[in-house]
Amino acid sequence: MKKPIFYILLMGVFLSSIANAQTKTLLQQRWQFKEAHQVLLKEDLNTFEQLLAQLQDYPIAHYLRYFYLESHLENAETIRAFLAQYKDSPIAQSLRQAWLTQLAKKGDWQTFIATYTPQKSTVLQCYHLLAHTQGELKGELLDKAKDLWSVGISQPNECDPVFAILYDNKQITNEMRWQRIRLAMQKGNLKLALFIANSLPEADQDLVTLWQELHDNPATALNGFQLSDTPLAREMLLHGLRRLARKDADSAYKYWKNYQTSYAFSKQENAELFHYIALKSVRQNHPEAARWLAEVDKDLVDEQIIQARLQMALAQQDWQAVTKLIQSLPAAQRDKLQFQYWQARALEQTGATKKAKKLFEALSQNRDYYGFLAAGRLGKPYDFQSHPLNISKEEQNQLFEKHAGMLRARELYFIGLTSLARVEWQAVLSSLSTWELKIAAALAHQWGWHDRAIIAIAKAKYYDDLEIRFPLPFYDTVLKHAEARRLDFAHVYAMIRQESAFQTDAISVAGALGLMQLMPETAKQVAKKQQVSLKTTEELFVPDINIDLGTAYFRDLLNEFNGNHLLATAGYNAGPSRAKQWAKKYGCLSPDIWIELIPFNETRKYVQRVLSYMPVFEYLMVGHSEVKPMPLDAILAEGCSNK
Repeated sequence: MKKPIFYILLMGVFLSSIANAQTKTLLQQRWQFKEAHQVLLKEDLNTFEQLLAQLQDYPIAHYLRYFYLESHLENAETIRAFLAQYKDSPIAQSLRQAWLTQLAKKGDWQTFIATYTPQKSTVLQCYHLLAHTQGELKGELLDKAKDLWSVGISQPNECDPVFAILYDNKQITNEMRWQRIRLAMQKGNLKLALFIANSLPEADQDLVTLWQELHDNPATALNGFQLSDTPLAREMLLHGLRRLARKDADSAYKYWKNYQTSYAFSKQENAELFHYIALKSVRQNHPEAARWLAEVDKDLVDEQIIQARLQMALAQQDWQAVTKLIQSLPAAQRDKLQFQYWQARALEQTGATKKAKKLFEALSQNRDYYGFLAAGRLGKPYDFQSHPLNISKEEQNQLFEKHAGMLRARELYFIGLTSLARVEWQAVLSSLSTWELKIAAALAHQWGWHDRAIIAIAKAKYYDDLEIRFPLPFYDTVLKHAEARRLDFAHVYAMIRQESAFQTDAISVAGALGLMQLMPETAKQVAKKQQVSLKTTEELFVPDINIDLGTAYFRDLLNEFNGNHLLATAGYNAGPSRAKQWAKKYGCLSPDIWIELIPFNETRKYVQRVLSYMPVFEYLMVGHSEVKPMPLDAILAEGCSNK
């Protein structure tokens, strides 16, 4: 029987009211969670328990209990119950680590052993060994202690009691000491190597001292090297030759050839050293660099060697050599867009314009740096190939049902506990199928968690949803500072995308912070110049402050390079002094060649990605017809003209 229209409308209102009630409940739970967290920090435990009781069906309610236990590690039974109940949760591991640390400091080894599970923390591993020992280590525990000792870095002080047991029981042999010295020297950890050598015979100590001299002053030490031919002597020589090649490939090559008559280097050792010397010779403009690159053992011809060969041919504008190099590559490598582009450029430069145009035409259909370059050669619009994902609400719900950690990650992110949210997210991500990764990317994008969305969609290898891959957060902030500094807003977005993928609390290995990855000292200098209050480095995680200072710094670089976007972009990544060196050396070559000749892989890829991201952001903001070409028409050095 057909339902009357008023019934259908009534049911729609009813279902809508249920959805609104659920949403309202979820929002209320988030506020209650925040309130409970705040009263916990104030040690108002009665109010905390009352609020917690109202949140029992909230997906992350147990995090409040975790926060409580984290600061009340004396509650052994409660902690055990929590670890058992939430054994699959990432925070159970965090709580276990905190509790194990306290148990070790208290010397409660019995409880420590009962609680311990395999840990990544070296400190906890050492505590575990100490918990089992009564002055001696045996079997697997002894092997584990030796493994922890036999590394090329200094271990935490907490491991000293364990290592003392090894020493007291004469478990550390001279052979083991030499093994650790080798590992330390490989990592350039000279202090550790000398420390370990102190317990060796005097003659061995002299050898380690000589090794240190080969590291610090290779030219002098190699000149007087007279040890007999032994595996150790050869290892020391190879170390010194590599150290010398970093600054003087010519001398390293000559010493190597001379020492080959006295020392029986293996074929592999010779091949690897020559590979290293050949690469270093390129940066040093050695006259034999091209020949040396060509003579590198074919089994060691890697991307570094191929890139160096390409760079040398391009620097000399030897287009025949470019063609010869590309033709010598395996088919899979030859078909890469990079080499297809330079093949087309070589054809263009040698008069085969029809063939070049055909190659450029095929290349221009790719949304890629080299594809955009090819389109530019033809004077045609870029091909953006935007194909958004079509993820249904049902599929999103299925993902939540199958992976509860995804729901917990969402709630933690919305509450502002982003670091904990990332832990939950990462715990789930490794178990997702390709399609589930796409759903996760779409969800994170909806939430505004753009760095996770970008990572997930890249892991799924789906590159055509441009809105997910190139989002536009902080729009008003970017626009405000870009306009104030007379910068192209697409350039600012492209830099943020490459620097941090929109992760506001990003920290690089070098210590650069925030969206535009500013080094603290640079940020302080720019803040002072711009009269911006910067009280702590943590303020660099605030988007408005970071973008304000980042755009100001980039404007300073643009001014320093007379408005040249290529040099300023390279300078932002590698430092202005290096960009100036490269401009002076290759500034009269065409911009596409100049970029390919950037000697640092990181900076070269950085510039290429920023340039190729710019048109994408413009496409998303202003439409296809308004997209400007990549800024490749500027003259890079004074007194030159583009070729």
